[in-house]
Amino acid sequence: MNATITTAHKSQKSARTRALNEALRTPILVVDDVQDNRELLEELLREEGYEEIISAPSGAEALKILESRLDVGLVLLDLMMPVMDGYEVCQRISGNSTTAHIPIIVITGGAVRRDEALLKSFERGAMDFIPKPVNEVELYGRVKSALLLYHERMSNREKTRALLESKQRYELAVNGVNDGIWDLNLVSNEIYLSPQWKKNLGYDDQELPNLRGVWESLIHPDDRKEALAAIHEHWRDQTPFYSSEHRLKTKTGEFKWVFSRGRAAWDEAGKVLRMTGSTTDISQRRMLETQLRQAQQMESIGRLAAGIAHDFNNLLAAVLGHASFMRLHLTSDSALQPNLDGIEQASKRAADLCKQMLAYAGQGSYSIEELDANLLISDTVGLLKISISKKIAFNLIRSPQPALVKADVAQIQQVLMNLVLNAAEAIGEGPGSIAIRTSRIRPSASELADAILQTGEPSTEYVQIEVIDSGSGMSKETQEKIFEPFFSTKFTGRGLGLSAVLGIVKAHRGVLKITSQLGEGTTFKILLPLAEGAAVSPRPQSLSARPDELWHGSGTVLLVDDEASVRQSTGNLLAELGFNVLLAENGEQGLNTFTAHVKEIVAVILDLTMPRLSGGEVFEQIRQICPRLPVLLSSGYNEENTMEHFAGKGLAGFLHKPFSINDLSAKLRECLSTT
Repeated sequence: MNATITTAHKSQKSARTRALNEALRTPILVVDDVQDNRELLEELLREEGYEEIISAPSGAEALKILESRLDVGLVLLDLMMPVMDGYEVCQRISGNSTTAHIPIIVITGGAVRRDEALLKSFERGAMDFIPKPVNEVELYGRVKSALLLYHERMSNREKTRALLESKQRYELAVNGVNDGIWDLNLVSNEIYLSPQWKKNLGYDDQELPNLRGVWESLIHPDDRKEALAAIHEHWRDQTPFYSSEHRLKTKTGEFKWVFSRGRAAWDEAGKVLRMTGSTTDISQRRMLETQLRQAQQMESIGRLAAGIAHDFNNLLAAVLGHASFMRLHLTSDSALQPNLDGIEQASKRAADLCKQMLAYAGQGSYSIEELDANLLISDTVGLLKISISKKIAFNLIRSPQPALVKADVAQIQQVLMNLVLNAAEAIGEGPGSIAIRTSRIRPSASELADAILQTGEPSTEYVQIEVIDSGSGMSKETQEKIFEPFFSTKFTGRGLGLSAVLGIVKAHRGVLKITSQLGEGTTFKILLPLAEGAAVSPRPQSLSARPDELWHGSGTVLLVDDEASVRQSTGNLLAELGFNVLLAENGEQGLNTFTAHVKEIVAVILDLTMPRLSGGEVFEQIRQICPRLPVLLSSGYNEENTMEHFAGKGLAGFLHKPFSINDLSAKLRECLSTT
């Protein structure tokens, strides 16, 4: 008995030795456009005993070599190459029947996002990934495993029954890898699931029987049809390999996203005998993709919201300008005065709506000051209580420590109002409870990993504001949509809603998290950086603020704006303030007008966005002609973001649209008094 065991052990050891020796003799193709990288890999591989290393400086050269060298057993491929990148090379190799059996290991680094690179590489046929700088131990282990796999594939071509004998060697090749290995036998209809495969789903090895039906039952019902279709497509030889992303049910009943890939083996008659492959847990990658999609969606819709707000502010500038002009020509007891009051108030409310749209786009104009979140919420409680049903109990739990943040009072109040109204709708007509709780926390990276919005840094101290309700809760599908503009679980949407919350929190460099389950209520968590010695910024004046006496000037002002209504209304106000007015409808015309009247112009008002030449381009050329001439920039966009581009360039000031005659008078007085 012992002699039999010893003989078998020696035979297995001898087989492994032969396989390793054969691997060392197998040509390896290194593809990298950087010569130093190719030479480094060649040196490392030769030191390990690999005999033949072939180098290619480009993807095209690599494909040419593979056409003539049919004995190449492994490709080490850099991704970031000019003309033909690694992704295309990978796809061409795996998509060609004469080279599809060659394993590809992607080796890359630098600015490449690893999660994206992994996904794209595996989708195009790569079997493994090694980041730069290359770790020698990792390189040797993965090259060894890949070459063993290559020889297994070559053996499968010659005799598919060799799969049964190579099972132990294959398991040794992938030993230590966190992927789950599976082997589907179409003859017996059994499936081998490796212990790691089962462990990744929370099962012990003995808890899951190795039956094909058991495996299929673990696939999410919504994914099952597509996953099985991908397998059958490969069996019909329609794809060079099988790959599928789907959800598998864990022992706890939750579902985990996985990436499964493999290849089939056919007999001489073309009948599928078996298929072998591996399964990788991609839950983390999926979560990052969701966050990326959400960020891209927010950016896209944010640009639209910012553009609409900008155009609407232009219209409001004309409305408010005409109203200011009319007021100057009416007596104080005129019957039209109340109508003008209504126009100005409506314009102010419309301007506030534009601010909310800009806040969603992350371009809001804020009055930032240091404030205590405890006091802010206490001051807002009265307004919040009257906005919800009396059947709902309202609780405020304040942090015992000062909760100082740098924020815009009105915007944070808007966030609280939106969240509380959302909570009240979730509770409905019956009794329930809403609580607002403040605290100071220092979250870890793992605590921030599942945040809907994450602009902060781990280990930083934050003020946390929680809005907790006992409402109906939300499914995962609903949670993925609630921050879309106009989304509502009711029959109709109600505006920007929670999307505005997302924009405001982002603009304050905060973090937004949500916890919710159907039937168990919802908790929104807003984390704002703890303030340390913040300076208080002055609040902007209301649009309707009017001083008793207007400042008047003299001379000629050049007004350049592509909106005819803005030119007309602002021109009237400038004339009322005592100025001669020159008008231009675009940047090019504005520059020509300036050049023709340069000696008489005392100030220039430029719109930021115009055809032909933008306000910024016109400003640069005016500075070259008259460095000391006061130039005001006017826009419906956020002042802070706009002025960043002109810092230190001599811009006299910024007029935020819509503006009244008082704002215009004050700005001109300020810039002309300093010249």
